[in-house]
Amino acid sequence: MNSSFLNNLLRFVVLLLAQLFLFDQINFMGYINPMVYLLFLVLYPLENKPAYFMLVAFFLGLIMDTFQDTGGAHAAACLTLAFTRPFWLRLVFGEGYAMKNIKLLRSPLDRLLLFLILCVNVHHLVFFGLVIFNNQQIIYTMKLTLVVGLASLVVNSLFLLLFKPKFKS
Repeated sequence: MNSSFLNNLLRFVVLLLAQLFLFDQINFMGYINPMVYLLFLVLYPLENKPAYFMLVAFFLGLIMDTFQDTGGAHAAACLTLAFTRPFWLRLVFGEGYAMKNIKLLRSPLDRLLLFLILCVNVHHLVFFGLVIFNNQQIIYTMKLTLVVGLASLVVNSLFLLLFKPKFKS
């Protein structure tokens, strides 16, 4: 086994356990609990095959659905994020993504945060849209997407700042 696989496996397990046993227990203001497991999908290596990524995203969402009893909403949101991720990468990183010569953790912080914002918004829109699934409550869905999205962005940004390697320019 190479170190990249072990790093991804460790990131998968740590973020999943942190989400399930720490962040799911936080109910700030009664309904806000940040979703940190998305960081795994955001930081998944570009050089791996897309079919594996879709499979991993589905299983990550399925595990979250099993523990949170959300009926497939996490799996659908994770698959949507995995499917749209190449578009967001191309939008944020441009030609560097097309050449597959970027490392997400080593990319500039502003681009990484923009990519994180796009990914979190896509995931949360799909997730809360499926959980609520009522067009009479579209304002409530948008409110949850915004508020939980902001909490997720703050926590995930802190994780990125803590674990992003420091390089001298």
